[in-house]
Amino acid sequence: MKNILASTMVRRCLMIGLFSAVAATSAQAQQGQIAASDGGGDAIARFVMNFGRFIDWPDAAFSSADADLRVCLLGENELGNSLNQIVDGKRAGDRTITVSNLAGTDLAGARNCHIVYVSSSETGRTAEITGAVADSHTLTVSEIANFPEDGGMIGLAGERGDRIAIRMNRALIEQTGLNVREQLMRAIQ
Repeated sequence: MKNILASTMVRRCLMIGLFSAVAATSAQAQQGQIAASDGGGDAIARFVMNFGRFIDWPDAAFSSADADLRVCLLGENELGNSLNQIVDGKRAGDRTITVSNLAGTDLAGARNCHIVYVSSSETGRTAEITGAVADSHTLTVSEIANFPEDGGMIGLAGERGDRIAIRMNRALIEQTGLNVREQLMRAIQ
């Protein structure tokens, strides 16, 4: 009987410890920890580039048939040179991808972007930012905690190891007039 009781206590302690470690890791990962990790900025840049390649914008989102696909980083640049080195100048279909950095207060500028990566420096402003771009064809992406649940479109979160989980508010994306290709949906499931 003592062994069963001791075994149960050990299991409970292990489960509580495991839960605490996962919760702490998840909370840190969702507050800019992916970008801060080795290679994290590069990983986020690759995701952003592929979102540009596997999400379709309506023609009305562009000023002309040969206009660039604009990717903007809103807030403090936690990605370093990753967006410029990995994304800038690459192709998304027939369009060239260009990268710009915007101050966190430049919400009018964000409306002119096709993809806005919202820096974790803007934590607590999700509703304000997503509200400012709500009636435009702007895809919002961030690793801020609960980003899709709070009005953002795509949330990135670190998982065990070096995996990144993608949480997508597909209904909001489609409501904005964007089309998520099935290849992207299959890749993130």
